[in-house]
Amino acid sequence: MKYITGFFMTWGNFCTLPCPCKLWDGRYKSIMLGFLPAIGFIIGLIWAAVSLALPLMHMPPAIGGFIMTFVLFVLCGFIHLDGFMDCSDAIMSRRPLEDRQRILKDSHTGAFAVVSVVFLILAYYACISTAVSGIMDPVNMVLITVISRSVSGLEVLLSRPMGTSQYVEMDAQEKATKKEGVILIIVQLAVFLAAGFLLTASPKTLAMVCGAAALTGFIAVTYGKKQLGGMNGDIAGYGIVWGELAGVLILAFCC
Repeated sequence: MKYITGFFMTWGNFCTLPCPCKLWDGRYKSIMLGFLPAIGFIIGLIWAAVSLALPLMHMPPAIGGFIMTFVLFVLCGFIHLDGFMDCSDAIMSRRPLEDRQRILKDSHTGAFAVVSVVFLILAYYACISTAVSGIMDPVNMVLITVISRSVSGLEVLLSRPMGTSQYVEMDAQEKATKKEGVILIIVQLAVFLAAGFLLTASPKTLAMVCGAAALTGFIAVTYGKKQLGGMNGDIAGYGIVWGELAGVLILAFCC
């Protein structure tokens, strides 16, 4: 039952699709994070389906790029983009750690957040517009969203949480519970990667896309932790956004 509860907790928190079963239990936050790859898979499937539908509708690449960019963000309720903006605002302030942490939790939107998100969306749009003008392998689209969430999920489970993070309580739980979340992510990631390499038309391209998404996401989260004094949900979103951007950047060059 805890795995069913954990899965639907993940769905309700990290995906805007109507959740068929609304469940919540604070004891299963680690399990919730453990199902991030599964939610990434669902989001990736829809994203890939949209990419396949665009040529059938004879959609111009510029409009197709806008649709693809919008769909990626709207399916997660812009929650990861919000984390990216919060982290950018705090990190780019270049103030002492205590001030950066205060800015991170401030509900107001700062200038650095606005500037950063404008350039980020432009980068996403440019990369995806280029990719949709070519022939995209839907397997790449699915694994970009799976890997970006897997890396951030592992980082949350394995890293020291920031003092103000919602995951402080989770960190105080038994190690066995957190271990379950880590194992869930690793098992799902292995299954999705194995299936992806079996189904893809270009294993070389898929390897580059997956490697770029994983490495960039890891670097972004590591940098965020160093700059902000620990791990939290905003930094996880920061890593997901950067990981996905790296994946679509490689996809744009390979299409």
